[in-house]
Amino acid sequence: MKIVLITACLAGVAHSKMAATALRKEAESRGHEIVVEEQGGHKIQIRLSQDQIDLADIVIIAKAITISGKERLKNKKLLDVKVNLAVRNPKAIIDQAEELFNQAL
Repeated sequence: MKIVLITACLAGVAHSKMAATALRKEAESRGHEIVVEEQGGHKIQIRLSQDQIDLADIVIIAKAITISGKERLKNKKLLDVKVNLAVRNPKAIIDQAEELFNQAL
């Protein structure tokens, strides 16, 4: 499964990075491909390309604030979760993503 992950917290430092690290580790341990965009503090250090988004099977949004550029995600399967949950329980988030992905098969 190809996953796009967008994380967002107020400062874009601690929670966004911790969520990205936890979800990346869990996804990769299951053999999934994952690319990450971290948002916060009114900046996006690395912006995902539209091609990366288009090729994704699912988009996970782990946020504490509203994300920027949500219009890029139209027609994608979205899993919207709290950033704190992604930090505390990445296994549950990837379980949900797999379930959502498998619903279409």
